[in-house]
Amino acid sequence: MRSRRKGPVLPVAHRPRRLQQWWLDRSVRVKGLIVVAIPLIALIATTSASLALQVSERHQRSNGTAASGLINAANQLLSDALNAETGVRGYAATRDPLVLAPYNATLAQISADRRTLRHTAMVNGDSSQQRAVDATMGTVLAELAALRSAISSGMSMRALRPALENGSATMDVLRGQISALVRPSAVSLVTHRTAITRLENAIDILNIVGLTLGLLAGLAGIALFTSGISSRLSLSEANARRLGEGRPLEPAVRARDELGRVAASHIQAAKLLASRATDLTTARDQALKATQAKNAFLSSTSHELRTPLNAILGFTQLLEMSDLCEEDQDSVRRILGAGRHLLALINELIDIARIESGDLSLSVEPIPIFPLVEEASQLMAPLAAERSIRIIQQCALPTLAAQADRQRLSQVLMNLVSNAVKYNQRGGTITISCQEEATGHVSIAVSDTGPGLTAENLERIFVPFERLGADQTNVEGTGIGLPLARALAEAMRGRLTASSVPGQGSVFTITLLRAPDVVHVPPERTAPSPPAVWHAPAGSAMGILYIEDNPANVEVVSRFLRGRPNVRLQSVTSGQVGLEYAARDIPDLILLDLHLQDTNGEQVLNELKADPATAAIPVVVLSAEASPNVIRRLLANGAVAYLTKPLNLTELGGLLDSFAAPGQSVPAPGRNTPA
Repeated sequence: MRSRRKGPVLPVAHRPRRLQQWWLDRSVRVKGLIVVAIPLIALIATTSASLALQVSERHQRSNGTAASGLINAANQLLSDALNAETGVRGYAATRDPLVLAPYNATLAQISADRRTLRHTAMVNGDSSQQRAVDATMGTVLAELAALRSAISSGMSMRALRPALENGSATMDVLRGQISALVRPSAVSLVTHRTAITRLENAIDILNIVGLTLGLLAGLAGIALFTSGISSRLSLSEANARRLGEGRPLEPAVRARDELGRVAASHIQAAKLLASRATDLTTARDQALKATQAKNAFLSSTSHELRTPLNAILGFTQLLEMSDLCEEDQDSVRRILGAGRHLLALINELIDIARIESGDLSLSVEPIPIFPLVEEASQLMAPLAAERSIRIIQQCALPTLAAQADRQRLSQVLMNLVSNAVKYNQRGGTITISCQEEATGHVSIAVSDTGPGLTAENLERIFVPFERLGADQTNVEGTGIGLPLARALAEAMRGRLTASSVPGQGSVFTITLLRAPDVVHVPPERTAPSPPAVWHAPAGSAMGILYIEDNPANVEVVSRFLRGRPNVRLQSVTSGQVGLEYAARDIPDLILLDLHLQDTNGEQVLNELKADPATAAIPVVVLSAEASPNVIRRLLANGAVAYLTKPLNLTELGGLLDSFAAPGQSVPAPGRNTPA
């Protein structure tokens, strides 16, 4: 099933206004220059304009003398006329209405200047010259207005040239008239030079103050610039951290400067990570599907492998029970050994598949360590004795316990001790030690005095089917024992590690969670209380119904029972026929296979127990299905025993013996331990 997990959510940046976008697109260096230069220039220009206005104002205040006032008024009028002319000429050259700003600004000023000049002229008694200047000024304004209209109407520069020349001539006349007007008053200005000097000193001071203000404004701009950069840098840092943590990014303003490119890189990286996450999720889903298919294949194949293996081992056991010569007996034993080795490989493969699929059933509880160590030592002692290998136990604390599944921990220990025997040198030593760790864990170490392993090979031994060249020797093995042992240890929330020194030996250590001490009490050897029993009818053969659709399996059981004259076997190949036969003839025992062609053996068992006529018939399940969950469920549903295929005929014979005659008993349903 495809995962629905989504990748990182990409931020949506707001679009700034055009001017703001222009500013953001400038590089950091250009921003710095602009932020520093513009405030300084603006403040300097403001200060300069202020100084000019102050000079004009002081001149206006110093017009206490008629000469100074007349000169100032005349000069101001001439200055405004020149500004107006400059604005119009600039407009003629550029056709840009913005250039007319000086002209528009001076129109109102010129009227005031003309009144001031008229007033000062009247004070000085030069009204006639002033009227001439005023008339000429009127002519200048009229010519400039006409020229501006002509320019606005789109007249070419060539057509405008006569008007421009007339305007220049008129301005020359105006300059001459004003010069004649102010010349008599110039002499009187000498007396005011001292006052003018003082004013200039004051102006200088004002300029210094203006420059200081400009510098402060620049510093303020720099502070604002730095603050803006800092906030964007902080956002970039936060987004980098969010990107590393797989969280959504915070929206950042789009820009073409350095910080904008970093933000764009973060977004691109987030898209790439989202794409990679999607690819990984798809790959994971495909891997999970492949694992599920593999596990399903192993589960179904295990039954298919066990079915022919049941016939192989069954007929081989029959041969072993027959009267054969020594050579044939040896051949039969070799066949049995190879078949059981193949059965062990199938079981290990099924365990690995269950662990990978999460179907492995564990009963984790406080388990005493020392009894498991003793059990593994005793079971491996005969194999070790064949090679003169000593097994030493070093468990100082008999009550030491760990959180584990007893069966699986015993399986891991048996695997490690078996490997220590196989790969040890003749006459070597195996030491099994257990101790409490300071971290709240328990460790069980199995060390040997074998040839040891290199650091590279230590990792390879936990790879399934990797035998490090041992397949070229006479050492038996499948290459999945250690990987299975590690997987089982991890399933019990522990770990399996290995260390080795070439030429000195290896140590395999199981580490599990510590459990409270458990005092192990060996079971007392007293006669058990008599359980509920079933008896075969006295003086008659025991009737057995075998519900099995595989002829080879039926033949194995049939031949095995030929040596038992007090047993009568009837076999059927379908569950429905078996139910009909059981209800009609009421056999003494039913052997039931789970995988039948027409129905499932579990359903047959349930129907047998539901029918009062057949509910008391003991049912023994014979199946290649070895899942602990299935075994527990069928025993709980009423089966008296569960024997896994390939069948152990000796075990089957012992079970049948318990039903052979009155006075012999079998456990009641649900109380048997499955084989």
